[in-house]
Amino acid sequence: MRFLATSLVISAAALLSACSTFSFMPGGSDPIPTPIAANPASLRIAVLAPEEFSLPKNQIELTVYQRGAGGDISQNYMLVDAAPENASSAVAEFRKPGQVVTLLRLAPADALRLRDQQELMAAARDAGSAKPGFEVDLDAACWKGAMVAPVVPLEVLIRADSEQDFHPLLSDIDIFTLMNRPEGSRLKAC
Repeated sequence: MRFLATSLVISAAALLSACSTFSFMPGGSDPIPTPIAANPASLRIAVLAPEEFSLPKNQIELTVYQRGAGGDISQNYMLVDAAPENASSAVAEFRKPGQVVTLLRLAPADALRLRDQQELMAAARDAGSAKPGFEVDLDAACWKGAMVAPVVPLEVLIRADSEQDFHPLLSDIDIFTLMNRPEGSRLKAC
C-alpha cells in the first residue's frame, strides 16, 4: 500500500509504501520528522509487525524527492539493518503485543548522498515553490506463515535524529486486508 501524508493526513493509495509530501510554508512545521531535513546518519525507520511478516534483507527502499522549483530531484536509498540500540524501548509506546521490531537505517555512503541531496533540495526550495516528500517502499515484504487473519497489525515509524522520538508513518494496518487485495497489489507468500 502506498500511503500519502499531507499535513496530518495519512491515507491508503496502493500496496505497502509509506509516502509523505510536505509543504515548507513560513511558520509551518512538518507533522512528522522527514528525511528531507533529518540528520542522515541518525535517520531510523522502525517496522513493527508480526513475526511472519518478512522484510527481505537489502530490499527495502527509501525514496526522497522534490518536485517543482529547479526541476525534479529524486534519489533512491536501500535501507539496511540497524543495530537495535535500545529500539524496543524507543518504540515501546507504539508496540503492540506480538509485534517484532525491525530497525532500518541508511548505509554510511547513502547517508552522505542524502546529505548532498538535502543541500540541492534546499537550494531549489529557495529558488521557488517545491513539493518535497519521501516514500518507504515495503513492496518486497512477504508473509511466511499460514494465510490466516493475524491479530497483530503493522506499524511503520520514523525517527529523524537520535535526540528525537519515533513518530508513526503508518498505524494499525490490517495485514489480512493486504493478503486479500487484488492479485497485483496483495501481500505475497514467501
